[in-house]
Amino acid sequence: MAIDRNGRKLPKGITQRSDGRYMGRFECRGEKFTLYDMDLAALKKSLNDLRYEVEHGLYAKKQNITVNAWFETWITEYKTHTVKRGTIKAYRDSYNSYIKQPLGMRKLKDIRPEHIQKLYNDMNQEGFSRNTIELASVVLSGMYKQALKNKIVRENPVPLATLPRMGTDKERRVMTIEEQKTFLKYAQNSYCYDMILLALCTGMRSGELRGLEWNDLDFTNKIIRVTGTLLYVNSQYYKDTPKTPTSKRDIPMLDNVYEMLRARKKKQAELRFALGDNWMAAGGLENLVFTSENGRPINRNRLEVAINTIIDEINKDGIRFEHVTPHTWRHTFATRAIEQGMPPQVLKTILGHSKLSMTMDLYSHVMPNTKAEEMQKLSDLF
Repeated sequence: MAIDRNGRKLPKGITQRSDGRYMGRFECRGEKFTLYDMDLAALKKSLNDLRYEVEHGLYAKKQNITVNAWFETWITEYKTHTVKRGTIKAYRDSYNSYIKQPLGMRKLKDIRPEHIQKLYNDMNQEGFSRNTIELASVVLSGMYKQALKNKIVRENPVPLATLPRMGTDKERRVMTIEEQKTFLKYAQNSYCYDMILLALCTGMRSGELRGLEWNDLDFTNKIIRVTGTLLYVNSQYYKDTPKTPTSKRDIPMLDNVYEMLRARKKKQAELRFALGDNWMAAGGLENLVFTSENGRPINRNRLEVAINTIIDEINKDGIRFEHVTPHTWRHTFATRAIEQGMPPQVLKTILGHSKLSMTMDLYSHVMPNTKAEEMQKLSDLF
């Protein structure tokens, strides 16, 4: 058994060189592997990690690893068992949509900051939202942080690229009071009307609305309990845990919401009875508040079609109406709440924001419209 300069017995396969470095070796399937490190504990860990990768078919010579190959290793071995399924889907969708084509076939070690910068700039020029670009950045950053830990690359190029400065007007579309009234009027014949009304009265996110279940509603105390969000992964619907810990929250029902939900529950029970076996609820989601006409969950595409149909009807009557999204309803609710004087901390809990700064950002967006009015209140002091 080898010993080092201090007389310590070294594990099998590890020796100390004349320059002080520890050298670790092992052989697997006829191929020899060698690592060096000045720190014995660090070398032992690196050897164990490398041995695991080799034995499980995850190892590739550093100089040959492509971005595509490392993404699969990173997402499968390091993320699948540590984050939610919805997050895995978001990471895969982002990678496949925005990163794979421009960077995927390049070697991981050859990616430089300018390559990532070009990716960001191209996405910005194509009109993608800041959130979309930031998610791509999160994926790349996670991949390179792990690659750095595994000593596959010598540096992480992601922090050296800069996210483009972007305006928020496109993302922060808010309906005026008149637009809100118009949209609800034309939405009355849509099967999504009740969902739209609830969104405008609570600020709930799209996935939270579509994943709302009857047992989330407390009609006695007039409370809506937001307990999760609807996701569609691998051709299957399921209800995931809330986006953040603060996303799990209670929202008081307005009187019109209470009446709408009571009426909807009665109508849905009658429809389920009439359809019998033709009520096609998804497994594990038999208790959804909002469904299609045959009991299936409402996916994002179907909701988008419903929105476009409503806007088309408005435009046919000669009324110019800009496109809206479910996030528009959320921002519109927040704007109405701010206009009515709701305190930021209260609005934060209703929206499920994780930080007060997110809520205050909404205030800064709304308040310029009323700043002259607010300033005028100070005149009484002079």
